Amino acid sequence: MDDKRVRASLGEIVGQIRRYVPAMAPYFEIEAPLGAYAAGLHPTGVDPVHAVRQERIAAAVGRVLRRALGPAAPAVPVGAADVRAVNIVDHHQLLNHPLLLGTNVIANADRLAGAGPRRPIVTLSCSNVAPGNHYMRGGFQYRGETIGYFGAKEHRDAMYCAPARPFDFVERLRALRRWDRFGPDDQDFLAGYQATLNGLDFAHTSRHRDQIAVALRATWPLLFSPALRPRLPDLLYATMEDVTRECLPDLLAEDNPLSAALLDASFRGRVLDAFRGITVAWDEAAGKGTHFFWRRRPGGRQLLRMFAEGADLVPADPRFRGLKVPLERQALCDHLEREEIVPSVALCVSVLLHAGVKPLVGPGSLVYTTRLRDGWAALLRQNGHPFEAGLVSGVDTAGVIAGTPLFFARAGAGVRTLYAADVFRRGGMSEQYVKSVLDVPVKDLLSVGSSGVYDLFRHTYIPADRQLTERVGFDEAAAVVHTWL
Repeated sequence: MDDKRVRASLGEIVGQIRRYVPAMAPYFEIEAPLGAYAAGLHPTGVDPVHAVRQERIAAAVGRVLRRALGPAAPAVPVGAADVRAVNIVDHHQLLNHPLLLGTNVIANADRLAGAGPRRPIVTLSCSNVAPGNHYMRGGFQYRGETIGYFGAKEHRDAMYCAPARPFDFVERLRALRRWDRFGPDDQDFLAGYQATLNGLDFAHTSRHRDQIAVALRATWPLLFSPALRPRLPDLLYATMEDVTRECLPDLLAEDNPLSAALLDASFRGRVLDAFRGITVAWDEAAGKGTHFFWRRRPGGRQLLRMFAEGADLVPADPRFRGLKVPLERQALCDHLEREEIVPSVALCVSVLLHAGVKPLVGPGSLVYTTRLRDGWAALLRQNGHPFEAGLVSGVDTAGVIAGTPLFFARAGAGVRTLYAADVFRRGGMSEQYVKSVLDVPVKDLLSVGSSGVYDLFRHTYIPADRQLTERVGFDEAAAVVHTWL
């Protein structure tokens, strides 16, 4: 495809996104460079009520991190200011996919340069995804190859439920007779990367999600050249399900919209009606989502959807109907403590909205976080709670930080989009490269990633008879748009 056709195709893709997902349209018009855009993502003020609630979120994040990181837990505690705007886009897995890889860079660009102490970067990641998800594929990607460390039988398990394990992708590549696809230098890199991961301190945990938190903190600096690493802030990943689990006992002991949604049958019914059909919430007729919590399958690593029946949450799978959970404070707290129920994304985001936390979002979460916020505001106004309605309606859900790759390299006459392991292999990106990326207009960055955004929205928002059959890949788009490379 020549340059003219690439630009025309990008225009068609962006045009359909703007038309059918109007919430994304303004972002394709932002002329400001990425650095200036990123600097405005973090709020400068906070409502006093939200400030108190954010202290609770920060305390919960601190407890989750101390358990996840063990001896490596940061000496500097996480404070409320560190959670007033947080990345909620990423899945809880190794740094990997181009569409997720740049989120922490975009969200914190103003904190990646200069001298002096750095407050930690806090990211709330989703761990109820399966290892076989599109962004992971059982492991990570390197040189265009999938490097797996989960077996095929585990691809539908939940990362939240996965036990601690060795990183054994070198052995798996050899067993699958794929090791010889890599030259000696790449084999050395993969063996060294595996040794680095297995050399981290996992002795304190039996859970893979804690291993991931340790690994993310250790590998984040490798995205950048050695000269930049001493100035980088810490990257701390806490699973949003665990943070919500930590917050709920106190919330359930108080009179607030979240406790009413779970414990008051009348209000719960209105909540179920209000959020039906929203992505990450529920659609009982279609068998999608779950009411507030997932149920861990006994003896397994998969999650069961549950729907409210009377005063109970009951697994939708008839084989497990005996595992109902009473919608009572003590019963919910007991099941949460034993990790037998897992908060849904809709409940996790609702807890953040209640605290006034600004969720830094991707194209998909831009849509559903805004619908959840507006749904809560309408519910609260309709049910005689104008003060709470005003609080939640004021939460900013428009901080888009995902939807485009940031890391590229020249490959002959073209450009290659880099996954995290590709960046690690190169020794990290230079300070000049980072500065160049931050000078690119936001609309240009998003146009490069528009085919990935299009795929995200295609099945839900774009009519089948209007969908484009020709789409430009990241490499082709970057070669035309990023002429500075």
